[in-house]
Amino acid sequence: MISITAEKLHFVFYLSIGLLSLPLLTECDKIRLVGPSRCSGRLEVYHSDSWGTVCDDHWSIANADVVCRELNCGTVLHAKKGAFFGEGQNRIWLDDVQCTGHEPSVLQCPHRPMGENNCGHSEDAGVVCSEYVRVVNGSNRCSGRVEVHHDGNWKRVCNDWTKADADVVCREINCGTPVDQAEVLYFGETHDLGGVKPKCFGNERSLSQCRLQEFKESCVGATVVCTNKLLRLSNGTSRCSGRVEVYHDGQWGTVCDDRWGMPEADVVCREMNCGSALSVQYRAFFGRGQDRVWLDDVECTGHEKSLADCPHRGFGENDCDHNEDAGVVCSDSVRLFNGTDRCSGRVEVFHNGQWGKICNNWGNEDAAVVCKELNCGPPKPTQESFNFGDSGLKAYTSRCSGNVTSISQCTLQELAGRCEAVSLSCGGNPLRLVNGTDRCSGRVEVQHDGQWGTVCDDEWDIKDAEVVCRAMDCGTAKTAKSSSFFGQGQGPIWLDDVGCIGNETSLMHCRNSTLGVHNCGHGEDAGVVCSANIRLMNGTDQCSGRVEFYHGGLWSAAYNLNWGMNEAAVVCREMNCGDPVKFSGSYGQGRHSRGYTISCSGRESSLTLCTLREYVRTGQDRFEEASVKCSGNVKLSDGPSQCAGRVEFYDNGQWGNVCGESWDVNDGNVVCRQLDCGRAHKITTVAEYGHGTGQTWIDQIRCNGMESTLSQCPQRPFRDKTCNTSSVAGVVCTGSLEVRLANGRDECSGRVEVRHGNVWQTVCDTDWTLSKAGVVCEQLECGNALSAPGAAHFGQGSGSVVEASNSCFDNVTSLQQCSLKGFRGSRCGHEHDASALCAGNPLRLVNGTDRCSGRVEVQHDGQWGTVCDDEWDIKDAEVVCRAMDCGTAKTAKSSSFFGQGQGPIWLDDVGCIGNETSLMHCRHSTLGVHNCGHGEDAGVVCSANIRLMNGTDQCSGRVEFYHGGLWSAAYNLNWGMNEAAVVCREMNCGDPVKFSGSYGQGRHSRGYTISCSGRESSLTLCTLREYVRTGHDRFEEASVKCSGNVKLSDGPSQCAGRVEFYDNGQWGNVCGESWDVNDGNVVCRQLDCGRAHKITTVAEYGHGTGQTWIDQIECNGMESTLSQCPQRPFRDKTCNTSSVAGVLCTGSLEVRLANGRDECSGRVEVRHGNVWQTVCDTDWTLSKAEVVCEQLECGNALSAPGAAHFGQGSGSVVEASNSCFDNVTSLQQCSLKGFRGSRCGHEHDASALCAEQIRAVGGSGQCSGRVEIFYKGQWGTVCDDEWGMSNADVVCRQLGCGHAVSAPMSAHFGRGTGPIWLDNVECRGEESALTHCTHPGFGVNNCGHGEDAGVICLGALQKPQITFSPAPEVNWGERVEITCSVVTEHMGGTFVLKKTQGSFQMEKFSENEAATFILPRADFSQRGSYFCEYQKKLPNQVIYYPQGNTADLSVKVKLEKPIISLTSPHAMVIYSPDKISVTKGSSFSITCSIHSTYPGGFFYLTKSNKSTVASLPAFGHSIFYMAYFEFPALDYTNQGEYNCVYGLNISSMSFCSLPSKSLQVTVIATSSSSVVSGLVGGLVVLLLVLVIGYLVWRRRRQGAGTIVQFSNRFGGAIMQDLDERSNGAFNGRIHNTQVNENAQSSSPEHNNADVDNSVERVPEDLAGRVCYERQPLVLS
Repeated sequence: MISITAEKLHFVFYLSIGLLSLPLLTECDKIRLVGPSRCSGRLEVYHSDSWGTVCDDHWSIANADVVCRELNCGTVLHAKKGAFFGEGQNRIWLDDVQCTGHEPSVLQCPHRPMGENNCGHSEDAGVVCSEYVRVVNGSNRCSGRVEVHHDGNWKRVCNDWTKADADVVCREINCGTPVDQAEVLYFGETHDLGGVKPKCFGNERSLSQCRLQEFKESCVGATVVCTNKLLRLSNGTSRCSGRVEVYHDGQWGTVCDDRWGMPEADVVCREMNCGSALSVQYRAFFGRGQDRVWLDDVECTGHEKSLADCPHRGFGENDCDHNEDAGVVCSDSVRLFNGTDRCSGRVEVFHNGQWGKICNNWGNEDAAVVCKELNCGPPKPTQESFNFGDSGLKAYTSRCSGNVTSISQCTLQELAGRCEAVSLSCGGNPLRLVNGTDRCSGRVEVQHDGQWGTVCDDEWDIKDAEVVCRAMDCGTAKTAKSSSFFGQGQGPIWLDDVGCIGNETSLMHCRNSTLGVHNCGHGEDAGVVCSANIRLMNGTDQCSGRVEFYHGGLWSAAYNLNWGMNEAAVVCREMNCGDPVKFSGSYGQGRHSRGYTISCSGRESSLTLCTLREYVRTGQDRFEEASVKCSGNVKLSDGPSQCAGRVEFYDNGQWGNVCGESWDVNDGNVVCRQLDCGRAHKITTVAEYGHGTGQTWIDQIRCNGMESTLSQCPQRPFRDKTCNTSSVAGVVCTGSLEVRLANGRDECSGRVEVRHGNVWQTVCDTDWTLSKAGVVCEQLECGNALSAPGAAHFGQGSGSVVEASNSCFDNVTSLQQCSLKGFRGSRCGHEHDASALCAGNPLRLVNGTDRCSGRVEVQHDGQWGTVCDDEWDIKDAEVVCRAMDCGTAKTAKSSSFFGQGQGPIWLDDVGCIGNETSLMHCRHSTLGVHNCGHGEDAGVVCSANIRLMNGTDQCSGRVEFYHGGLWSAAYNLNWGMNEAAVVCREMNCGDPVKFSGSYGQGRHSRGYTISCSGRESSLTLCTLREYVRTGHDRFEEASVKCSGNVKLSDGPSQCAGRVEFYDNGQWGNVCGESWDVNDGNVVCRQLDCGRAHKITTVAEYGHGTGQTWIDQIECNGMESTLSQCPQRPFRDKTCNTSSVAGVLCTGSLEVRLANGRDECSGRVEVRHGNVWQTVCDTDWTLSKAEVVCEQLECGNALSAPGAAHFGQGSGSVVEASNSCFDNVTSLQQCSLKGFRGSRCGHEHDASALCAEQIRAVGGSGQCSGRVEIFYKGQWGTVCDDEWGMSNADVVCRQLGCGHAVSAPMSAHFGRGTGPIWLDNVECRGEESALTHCTHPGFGVNNCGHGEDAGVICLGALQKPQITFSPAPEVNWGERVEITCSVVTEHMGGTFVLKKTQGSFQMEKFSENEAATFILPRADFSQRGSYFCEYQKKLPNQVIYYPQGNTADLSVKVKLEKPIISLTSPHAMVIYSPDKISVTKGSSFSITCSIHSTYPGGFFYLTKSNKSTVASLPAFGHSIFYMAYFEFPALDYTNQGEYNCVYGLNISSMSFCSLPSKSLQVTVIATSSSSVVSGLVGGLVVLLLVLVIGYLVWRRRRQGAGTIVQFSNRFGGAIMQDLDERSNGAFNGRIHNTQVNENAQSSSPEHNNADVDNSVERVPEDLAGRVCYERQPLVLS
């Protein structure tokens, strides 16, 4: 027996607990948030026994989502950057973290190796989580099942909660307000959480502040859907397509299409609760938006729950205009959920306003419909097994039949019981590679309309090839081939101008021209070479990652058993990725349970040629899948470091030089980026680094500078297929320099870091001086040192710190020597890192009135020179003023305003965006190359002593002023209108509008309180008192909003009048002599008044009292303010002051067209006062649209679409009454008095599509000549920029002149006169009018009349005609044939049938001059205006005929009059008297019958034209229906006049027939005489009926009748079988009297007092009852 002491027992116990706890050490123990709460703060990671931070590069909401989930902290709210929670200390462990959002830990997301980064602690990342509440299982972050963190645990919220509770939840997770759920949505259920019932008032900030009651019993979890209306789709054809717009800072704005692709579309479609993403659209496909472009360079993974969660430049940061607005098309009825790609998953449908699942008992037809609807090709064979899970959504069965194009057109029926959801996998878009060396190389061909065709190589590059290789399951793209490298194809060329981002799943999802439209031949067929048998997964670039190879028809894993440099060398060679660098790394793990161990010699050309051994992993295996990092296909050789040297490129297993003939700085920037060497500091082309020993690649490389690798750049052979091999490309990257400036605004400012070998070190600020900073600036060619701040002015660095010794920083040579030998170490901490601020490329202002105005001069090669004023504008001036630390640009001066300079003219054609930090960073011609003289020297005037920060324009923002050599804050203490007036005057911004506002806060700890009289010329002349802020101060920094320097005076509204411009403290008129529509457009834009509708120059709005500015203003129309336009003196220095500029903006009109391509198309909006209202499409007609077009001077109305064709508007809706839209005058009067309101919703907003009149002038006839447009009452021309055959096609068709033969340019038909109305017109060729093509706007151009465009047309082409059969008015359910015909010599074309409203379209090819379209059963949805189009495809072009005239199709319901008749029980004869006497107590039946093609109706028996006695469902078949009404025992209350009425419901509408003729029933007392009399009378009637029946029998064999069956009072009824009844009914019609056939009875009224209780009453829920509650009874 072994005895164990208590101490030993305790030791064993604690040791056991410790060992058992090791597996519980989750990733959560390795991360933490350092901040104000457990769920918000700076993210820190524990590694190598120390805590460190995470860099905010690539930091996104998806990353933060993983952190919140990992820390059990609820829903993510914010992903913070820029050390929002303060700067951390120690190491920066993580950088470039890129989570998808589904990882269990942030440490399992892709990231750089631990400790590798290029950041400082000023970039520390942070996270804010909701902490107390989360919504789970929703379709986006604002919907789902609600759970609350209570008493240390997550608990579900029970669903008997209130709107106040939901309000708190939505507010807490930053998701707006809750949506009323008509039906509780299912977001799954959880059974392992306790329940909580909240009790909120609704004003709490968090659910945790509400009273929470524990719920012991089981409860259903509460769900919420918050309306976080931050995203919308505008101007699309359905709720799920359109231009993408996001809501930010109180304003809607668009998204730029740079980097826009399918992952982004996936996120948008999911956020909009739409189905799968079908396609992405570019170049303002859905029309140009308005206001701001909010997002640019959006890069989603596709898993984000909101578009705003994706990485992007930042709100409002972009280099785009609205011509680049992005769009999406989502499926609005179906989606595939939980699949492996976008073409597989569980099928879910959108039905009755919510998503449901399809049961798995469906057929191949249903699967084919879904795959086709999602553009995913055919469904995969059913024998393949797919299971993508089940869901708790409502279940539906589907049945598709006929020619349906969407699952929504199939029959969907809700299933009450349970069923398993159907899983589907589609084949994807048909794509193949032809004529290659293996399955993964060849000419690219796509299938469309059942026909294979090729892809043109215009813009074809490696990104397009990546998409092809991925779609073909062929690994990674190695090369993008052009010029029919794999031979010329045949058939059509389907795609041209393909522009993929590289992450699309199909080539069809990339940007491309319209299918079949191109300007190529098969000599330009595109091809690809894919890696075929190998791919690298989850790497940081295409040459690193986890290794997978294709073997035995499957992708398999390579295991890291005996994996080494030999195997890595084979992979790198096969991937065309150069030499192996590492054969291990952390790139995540795949899901392979089996794979291969591999052994290579290192000389194999493919990994599949090595020795492979299959291996099945077990739970005990601890090795990972193999990975590799290759050098990449570019390196720099024979230079002083790996970041400088001769450029060598790797291809086909060998390295070679790059020809230097076309080598430029863009190419150099790509090489430096690829090698992680910073930017290109200098490029060389003269073999400065030798020729090497390899070959020279002779393709010229054409990078745009934004690519991430050199292989992504387009490569084309030189025209002569040769290269001067003495010209070799080289580059010096900033990473090869001995010093760099990090974390600054540009390469000429930042924290000083010096290099020793490959290690970068910071410099201690002890002994750091301005002269030492000057050495750094000189070495970087950044001009003089402006300052040498210390104390980590640009943030703390990382790594070791060195001294700023004199021996190393005496001059450039000593700095280079120390970099080679090493610097002396320092004991400084990073809080003492030294910095330098260089002047950049030396810049100065000469001959001005102060330091911030003058002629602009730059220094190059030690010599000062000037800048030419070609294209010089306010944006260029902004860059100069910022670089000179001179505040805001006030004016851009030209024509040597500050005198002529001397020496060289260094810069010409400068084109800045406005946010550059140096003039040299702007687009410009080569230094010293120009076509100017010193009479064109450019100058600037800057605000010098004041600037407005963070405003919405240059005349609003937070006030900062220059005082004592520094920029200081003005504090909002006693700040008022006087101070604001001084600021506005000094900024040349007119009058003050507001002296408060929210423009953010600066970082000033000290500033000034200011007091002004209001008359000072500068804020610095006011009384200034220095003020140091403390933590207790609650006031903000002062701000101001000025009116701006332009206003419209003496007009009818603020958007029309005489133009007045503010300068030098006073308002004045603008000379009208050179005033044009471009100038007017700028004024209207600046005043937020739309566009210029009309300009005036004849003092239409008076002369005013101020002076008249005599400079001529020359806007190009694209400027945002009038001060940005060039201003030049008139040549004779005078202006005719009787000519005064004025403008009438569209914002002053009574009507406008919104959301269209231009001001002549869009949603109709009318103005009453300053309020704009939309118009309901009820009663909206083409003639009313014509009034709108006339008022806008936009020509004729082409169409008047409804149903929110140009997107839904906002605000109130008014009627399209005749009194307001009869003519222009009535429209103006209603605008003044007000319109009548409407109950329409915005889904019924009316639109108008106008087309300006065009003509061809100067040709041989009306079908050739110079193209001119009539706009604003004046004929003008079209500039030939972008002019081509597709444009000419539209013009010819609009002129009725057929197809274009030629599109002459350069004023071929002579120079026109007057305005140039259009420029940069880009038509697809299908538009109905030239003005409907894409163009910048009317009057916006940069042309002269020497560039007037022309057309030569084929000749007059006839419009196609349209006819209806049997007639333009048809019965519901009737077959309709619509025939389109055309008189043409071009037989064998396509007819297209369209409706003026909606997206209806049918196409049919015909070899003849007509085609017939069939509507099998007409219904009310098919009512409307139809027109035909005709097009003929020729080998290289498509001839579009003019659009045909419209014709209306009416659909009605026509019901015959039913018949009421009687049958004798004794004689068995049917007859139809007008009146009859019946003995009291007898029983009889009345039968109503009708001939009708509409089944499913009811017969109503009415009495005395007032009450409904009874109703019965009709029975019968084909076209004959009847019903029997029985009276078991007659009483006196039953006598009266009876009628039959037939009623039914069709498409939720009620229809009733006219009443039958009347039957008068009289009840008489029982007596023998009456019996005898009745018998005799009956015999007489019988004889009469037989005689008449015989005479009529041959003429009328079919009819409807009424049967009355008499029986004796003792119940001995005489009955016939059904066949006899039917025959009797038909025979009975022979005896019908036709005298009253056309007489209409008045409508019966409901009266319960008259209803016989012995007869079945009218069901209260019958829709047909409506027949008796409204007039008229008959609808047709």
